[in-house]
Amino acid sequence: MIIDFDQDADKLLEYFEKTWVGQKKGRGQTSFVSLTTHSCHLILGIRRTKPQFSIQTWNVYDRVLQDLPRSNNSIEGWHRAFNNRVSMKHPTITKLAKCILREQANFEMDIERIRVGQQPKPKKKIYAALDSRLKRIVASYNFESVGDYLARVAANVEDHIFIELDLLVQLLLIRINYN
Repeated sequence: MIIDFDQDADKLLEYFEKTWVGQKKGRGQTSFVSLTTHSCHLILGIRRTKPQFSIQTWNVYDRVLQDLPRSNNSIEGWHRAFNNRVSMKHPTITKLAKCILREQANFEMDIERIRVGQQPKPKKKIYAALDSRLKRIVASYNFESVGDYLARVAANVEDHIFIELDLLVQLLLIRINYN
């Protein structure tokens, strides 16, 4: 069981490194490479290949500090609501056009409300509090204590994700620090 877990963990970490942070390059090289996205520095202490997805593409460090969305969840929510308003999987062109025109009219009314000083719908308190906690954690980032930083961020992720993320963070840190 432990051997299977170690092999599965190795596969997961290899995928994670190859896809998101880059795989180790060369043997025993300890020159420091700083992977940055504007003000975010992650010192890994080893040379790495270019990952499949650049760190600037997926890293949300700067977005958190600038109070910008960390995900596209609001867009996903709009898509779901629009699909519900259309109310069928394969609408006719006419029905789809009417729904799009109605959506455009609603959108223009929302813009006008904001333009005349009305506040947009506020975030739910639970999400505003989460954003505030994450911003404090991100603002206090210190590259010398990456493990502590990642643990504090992971503690603010939903419970069902926390266990998986925490395990991944621990395994990744073990691999980075000891390989």
